[in-house]
Amino acid sequence: MISGYVKHGFVEKAFDLVREMCLANEKPDAYTLSMILKASTSGNADVFEKTREKDVVVYNAMIEGYSKSVEKAKKAIEIYVHMQRSRATDENQVFAHIKIGSALIDMYSKCGQTEDARCIFNHMPKRNVFSWTSMIDGYGKNGNPNESLALFNRMISEGQIVPNYETFLGALSACAHSGLVSKGREIFESMERVHSMKPRMEHYACMVDMLGRAGSLNQAFEFVMQKPSSDVWAALLSSCRLHGDVELAKIASNKLFKVIGRGLCRVI
Repeated sequence: MISGYVKHGFVEKAFDLVREMCLANEKPDAYTLSMILKASTSGNADVFEKTREKDVVVYNAMIEGYSKSVEKAKKAIEIYVHMQRSRATDENQVFAHIKIGSALIDMYSKCGQTEDARCIFNHMPKRNVFSWTSMIDGYGKNGNPNESLALFNRMISEGQIVPNYETFLGALSACAHSGLVSKGREIFESMERVHSMKPRMEHYACMVDMLGRAGSLNQAFEFVMQKPSSDVWAALLSSCRLHGDVELAKIASNKLFKVIGRGLCRVI
């Protein structure tokens, strides 16, 4: 129904249905938001401009959709500024809305504005795992690994929110960029021991990158052998180049080409 309304230019009716979904505790999925965003950015139907009743549902859909990519994150900020200037929604209502608050944190982090992201985070009366993860990852990717790890430690110590795979990845990445190998190992090992979460390939790749940056190439190689994959071998190869270990680089490159070759054979 939403798709039909959008295609025929019935913008407000499309958002009315989105509101009904939210009121019925039905979460609009990525496909629904994608339809609204495509219409919003097309020349035929500017959803956002045509919608007269811009409430938290409308702003939420637009901000969350735009914040999903770095390229469009600045557009999400424009929508947020528009919302503040229009006074269409109470700011406390926005902060209280976990979904829109998390999207704002993600949006500001992708634009490098971690102070603004933290301001949103601090004003949220309730936070979920996505709120915490967006802030932890945002600090890590913007050169603030210590802030990232401090927030991760706070999240774990408070014990109210259970970290997910992305949360651990953000914390491990922060350890890699700050050279905290022991802390990184502790976090990695706690995934399965404490949280019953088996580390995935990306977590092994992050550990290899962390050990490689620290010059512990032999230990990095041991991690590769536990979970050999193209990404993990590539991380080791990058570390070998960084430290000039030609022999290990040869092994890593040969293994990498074999893994890639098998993948190509499957496709063919």
